[in-house]
Amino acid sequence: MLVALTSLLSLLAQRLTPLYIMVRERTFIAVKPDGVQRGLTGEIIKRFEAKGFKLAGMKFMQASEEHLKKHYADLADKPFYAGLCKYMSSAPLVAMCWEGTGVVKTARTMMGETRPADSKPGTIRGDFCIEVGRQVFITSV
Repeated sequence: MLVALTSLLSLLAQRLTPLYIMVRERTFIAVKPDGVQRGLTGEIIKRFEAKGFKLAGMKFMQASEEHLKKHYADLADKPFYAGLCKYMSSAPLVAMCWEGTGVVKTARTMMGETRPADSKPGTIRGDFCIEVGRQVFITSV
């Protein structure tokens, strides 16, 4: 009886684990200061909800330059680094965690290209981005 129960539990674990992992995929998204100032947070949330993703957490916050310098440390040698840290700490941002099947890949597609001119209509950057340095939002795994 114990062997049969163990086999059943093992079979269930094998079948359910992929479903659990797929649903638990998460991505971080932040509406940058320009997106918050332009009132685009609700529109961005609406687009992710329309795709069936779940908002797992959200925080309206002011990022400190110290925090941003650590976060963007890999860009420290780039000419835009100081301006990026200053811009990202210039006004509040909205940090969010979204979850759902395929949310990482879908978020990147919804985001659009880094350069606004290269972003297609229907993407967030294609519809709302005005200049390269003000990209409305960012996403990260």
